[in-house]
Amino acid sequence: MNTPLEDILVNAYAKEMEVYLKEHPEDFPEAIDLAVGDRERYSWRAAWMLGNCMEKNDARVRGSLDRLIAAMPDKPDGHWRELMKIVEKMSLNDEQEGRLFEMAMRQWLDTEKQASVRWKAFQFIASTVEKYPEIADEVKLSLSPELIDPLSPGVRRSVSRAAKKILAMTPRR
Repeated sequence: MNTPLEDILVNAYAKEMEVYLKEHPEDFPEAIDLAVGDRERYSWRAAWMLGNCMEKNDARVRGSLDRLIAAMPDKPDGHWRELMKIVEKMSLNDEQEGRLFEMAMRQWLDTEKQASVRWKAFQFIASTVEKYPEIADEVKLSLSPELIDPLSPGVRRSVSRAAKKILAMTPRR
């Protein structure tokens, strides 16, 4: 038997999902459990719903942040992207940031990944470089045409704009 949240996830439209979670805050922990899980009909949708219903640095997510990050490496492309959207809305400690940066680099470097996943990964990489300019040289090595050219035209333009900023950074001495 499905829970009310599971029924909403598979039978409701996006707006209805958002309204449901706002009206049933007691189901937020269940949504997190589903989001980190591997239940085909529910997990990706739960992650999407959380990402659209949470606030920046949402206290309801704080205690599950490490679980969300730990679940990411094994997820399919779209699910990984939705979990990344949740996690990047949170304030991260250095260890969490480092783990996400490594994951994002793996996603970015894998040209077999969906363009939207690689773009989401690159957005995190670019924001990390902005915060820590000393890693710009490391990231510059991953901005070759072989990695950018396979992207869809819109994503390629967005990545190219962000890449130009990184490429223009001068190393700290």
